[in-house]
Amino acid sequence: MEDTSQGDEMRIGRGMLAIALVILFANAAPAQTARTAPMMREKLTHAQGVLEALTTSNYDLLGREAAALSRITQSPRWSELKTKELRVQVEDFLKSVNDLDAASKRRDLDGAAASYGAVVSSCYQCHRRLKDLRIAR
Repeated sequence: MEDTSQGDEMRIGRGMLAIALVILFANAAPAQTARTAPMMREKLTHAQGVLEALTTSNYDLLGREAAALSRITQSPRWSELKTKELRVQVEDFLKSVNDLDAASKRRDLDGAAASYGAVVSSCYQCHRRLKDLRIAR
């Protein structure tokens, strides 16, 4: 008899833990919203295009992709990311994209490569910050 009651208690405990986890994560901040997800995918596509341009020394492609990243930051959807929690990361991304665009206009592959590294780092830091915010909630 004793084993049955301990088994029941374990099942009840697991059930309560599962409910607590659902409640906890239901309130977590999403990494992307339905409105920002397509923009993030577009941003990733253009960042990959920059990498291709850098590795092939394709100045025309570099200019197009850098300009496309710059245009994304002027989109109304971009303004949704300008929160107090992400301010630093958003500002870092903007600076990096502006530096990348300027380097592409100068046809400076080394400068563009350095700026591209800063763009990638700012994306990583922003997504890491979002993850940390979700965990904290």
